[in-house]
Amino acid sequence: MGETVLLALFLALFTGASIVVIGLGFNMWAPLFYGLIAGILVADISLGLQIGAICALLGIGFYTYGGATTPDFSIGAIFGVFMAAQVGGSASLEAVTESVIPIVTAIALLMSLFDILGRASTTIFQHGGDAALAKRNIASFQRWHLAGTIPWGLSRAVPVFIGMLFIDQYQVLAASIENIVWLQRGLAVVGRSLPAVGFALLISYMDIKTYWPYMLAGYVLFAFLGLPTVGLALIGIVAAGLYMKGKKDLAKGGN
Repeated sequence: MGETVLLALFLALFTGASIVVIGLGFNMWAPLFYGLIAGILVADISLGLQIGAICALLGIGFYTYGGATTPDFSIGAIFGVFMAAQVGGSASLEAVTESVIPIVTAIALLMSLFDILGRASTTIFQHGGDAALAKRNIASFQRWHLAGTIPWGLSRAVPVFIGMLFIDQYQVLAASIENIVWLQRGLAVVGRSLPAVGFALLISYMDIKTYWPYMLAGYVLFAFLGLPTVGLALIGIVAAGLYMKGKKDLAKGGN
């Protein structure tokens, strides 16, 4: 129990501090990153990257460009990795996905409510800062500004801490979802369709007309040769490096 409390406290402080650090321009709020962190904690980095990548695609499918609040699949990735480690690890990713992703989606949707609560509570501190600034009290304005980060950090820290305390009882949540047939079916459909939506959005922002050979090569390596995602990513890095080197050499030759 002591280890669970320490783990919950660590992740609560880590996620709470991370959401605050975003305001300083260091945006680490990505499902793949938090999936990796959780994978390290459960001693299964591959599982962490796999769940994180799935959650990243789910997040893209949910993302509303120009909007503020979206389902938080970064937090979902953390819980997803810990739950996946309990139901079989990375031995059967398909089986793990079937059992974990619907719960992860529900958690991510629930976290959007905490996001709204966190944003709404910061307006109190904003008004306090405005009043201090109107009085030309810079020191008070700075205190109000810093204090406003507290509820913003707590919007992630509190649910993560409570959730991790009961992570061993996640079957209760799974059983509750299974008992609500319509919710289970809806989450299953969402879990299967959103990665496709995420891929479609990514492709729409890529210059496919120019780089279609690379996309086709990646598809062949993954679909027909069964290359793992990590290996495919490494090959992509090598291809990008060779492409950039070719462009530099061509520019030097032109000069």
